[in-house]
Amino acid sequence: MAKYKFEVHYVGEAVENSSIPINDLAPSLLSLSEAFQTIQKINNPDGERLSLNISATKKGSFIAELFLVNGPDLIKKAMNLLNGNDSQAFLNLTQYAGIFITAVDTIKRIADKKIASKKEEEGQVKLKLDDETSLTIPEAVFKTYGNVEFRKQIHDVMKPLDKSGISGIDFSHDEKIKVSVGEKEYHNFEVPPTKEKELTDEVSEVYLQIINVAFEHGKWKFSNGASQFFADIEDQDFLDAVTKNEQRFGSTDTLKVKMKTSQYLDTDGKLKSNYTILKVLDHIKGSEEIELDLFDSNKKDN
Repeated sequence: MAKYKFEVHYVGEAVENSSIPINDLAPSLLSLSEAFQTIQKINNPDGERLSLNISATKKGSFIAELFLVNGPDLIKKAMNLLNGNDSQAFLNLTQYAGIFITAVDTIKRIADKKIASKKEEEGQVKLKLDDETSLTIPEAVFKTYGNVEFRKQIHDVMKPLDKSGISGIDFSHDEKIKVSVGEKEYHNFEVPPTKEKELTDEVSEVYLQIINVAFEHGKWKFSNGASQFFADIEDQDFLDAVTKNEQRFGSTDTLKVKMKTSQYLDTDGKLKSNYTILKVLDHIKGSEEIELDLFDSNKKDN
């Protein structure tokens, strides 16, 4: 089982007596573990699961030992000694630590700037920023820097900086490679806003039963027999007929429509759908009439 030491040092008045409130420290170290697991998932998704062991060493300092847990059995262990797999595992841990340090440094260096252009070449990414400065980082670091899970986790790692008495956090490995984050730099680790990602648009002819007719928010509520949902209606001829009371609706009325279904990932990465009625093709009458909500309730005539 390979392991590699990675040091975290909290600086400030709160650690002068070698203690930190557990409510501040525990979430930070847990997020540190998750950040390393994300780095591994990005760069070596099929590798043995990465874990961290934490032990206090000196005032305000903690050694985070990186472990590959769920390790091989004895037979596989013997084979690994022969083929050098343990050495490769150790190199992987060294790489993960280096990616973490460089990704944190990249967040600091870019800070409030924007990336104007990106050029990839031989495993390196050259970034030109909107202030005309540039930096070159390994491709693995750029993937980590742009990963929303990692950015949320590293923000949580830095949260002790937002507490009174913690003025800085130092991260180091190999006794030489180090990055420090001060309390004034905490805002640089806020998670950038994410964009919705469009997936598919599909147009189909379907039958929908009317659940609710409401113009207040511009959407009608329908049922397709399996689920209920709101949909925009873009058929202006149909809407004009409704406004003129040329179209009346009952509680079991059904519309045959040409509908566009758009699927997308929202800013939290959750799958969502939007429904738009492009054309009403037929109106199949039901039984009971339902009242139309056509007017602003605050402006109705008495």
